[in-house]
Amino acid sequence: MEIRQIKYFVAIIDCGSLSQAARQVHVAQSALSKQMSALEAELGAQLLYRNHNGVIASEAGKVFYEYAQGMLKHLSDARAAVNSSPDAVSGSIVVALPQSVATIIAMPLMRTVKARYPQVAFNFNEELTGNVMDQLVHGRVDLALFTSEGLPSQVLFSPLVEEDFYLIHTANDPDAPPPGEVSLQQALAQPLVFPSQAHGHSTRTLVEQAVKLHGLPLAEIAMEVNSVHILKSAVEAGIGHTIMPLNLAVREIEDGRLVAHRIAADGLTRTLGICSCTTMPASHLKNLISELIREVVHGLCERGEWPGGRAL
Repeated sequence: MEIRQIKYFVAIIDCGSLSQAARQVHVAQSALSKQMSALEAELGAQLLYRNHNGVIASEAGKVFYEYAQGMLKHLSDARAAVNSSPDAVSGSIVVALPQSVATIIAMPLMRTVKARYPQVAFNFNEELTGNVMDQLVHGRVDLALFTSEGLPSQVLFSPLVEEDFYLIHTANDPDAPPPGEVSLQQALAQPLVFPSQAHGHSTRTLVEQAVKLHGLPLAEIAMEVNSVHILKSAVEAGIGHTIMPLNLAVREIEDGRLVAHRIAADGLTRTLGICSCTTMPASHLKNLISELIREVVHGLCERGEWPGGRAL
């Protein structure tokens, strides 16, 4: 297997066309086809299907594409590390943030990285939670902020912040509980708007674990929405209540559009932390950015800018 074959394969998938990919990588289309045939023979699997619309990845091709992107990223990182000055902090790094975390930390983190390490190419991916660990394990991202539950064995977790969960409902809801804390049973009394189980690792999964721990029946699900913004809009429209950490809805609560009740229930918290993959190369830059994330998160908690968050 050659590096150029991996580059060619990624270009074909990204372009969706052999002719466009050939122009992008500056080789003849016949040469590109020959290299892909050699790559498929090497792997013992068909990676590409050709149809009247162009080229698409087979199931095996989709798997290989994830690894190929990670391999090319690490080659680029290795080149940058070798060519950089030992005293300079430079290079590129990608951090994955679930939607339920990005709102509170993305901008403070980007501003701090730019001020502290101006030569670093910093990128973050706002992702559905079901995608985050796949990207980390395959090397497409360097670090991720995630919960401590159900992590792959090769992922190292360093805790950052603990959050309580709140029942959230529209301000004019006639079925809303009185002001103040509520029990978990009260929080489950009305139909809920939740992420799907495939993408609810940072919210729904933790709630359902607590529900099981307390021996309560699962709540009726009014609607599944895999977008924090649309989910809150659905709650505001009266489609159902939801349960989430306070920081996700603080703006709507301050505007008087939504109302929050802390849920008083043992075991109903989430712990967020920095995740890295032990099978991927460590780097000085990765360690620096990890410490910077910790600094930013702790600062937000200490200044009261992470509602409901307690630094760990």
